[in-house]
Formats: sequence, structure tokens, C-alpha cells
Amino acid sequence: MDDITPGLPIICADDLILSSVEGVEDEYLVTTPLEDGRRHFIPLDLVDRVDDAVYLTVTHDELAEYL
Repeated sequence: MDDITPGLPIICADDLILSSVEGVEDEYLVTTPLEDGRRHFIPLDLVDRVDDAVYLTVTHDELAEYL
């Protein structure tokens, strides 16, 4: 998870772009503020891989259960 850097897009398994990375805190990926104006914390165990973006193992709808 050392490859996670601020500004990388966060992409759900259904190819929807959720937001971008603000940072990592403890065991969570912190998003930039979403439409609701809040930052959200995504468990790092939902990260599938990191390259040009952070790819999640869950779809946008599935992710709602974690936010």
C-alpha cells in the first residue's frame, strides 16, 4: 500500500470513479470530499491493486455498505 499517493483516482470494481485519494490513515484510505461534502474512510482490505489509480474489489453499490 506504499504506492497509494494523494491525488490518485479511486475506482470501484464496476469502473465508476468514486473520488481521489487524500491520504491513508491507519488501515483506511481517506477520500477527498465526496458530493456530501465529507471525507470517507475505506478499509484498505478493499483495495485490489494500485497502479495509475486505486482499484477497489467492490462495486460502487457494495461500497455504500462501508461508508
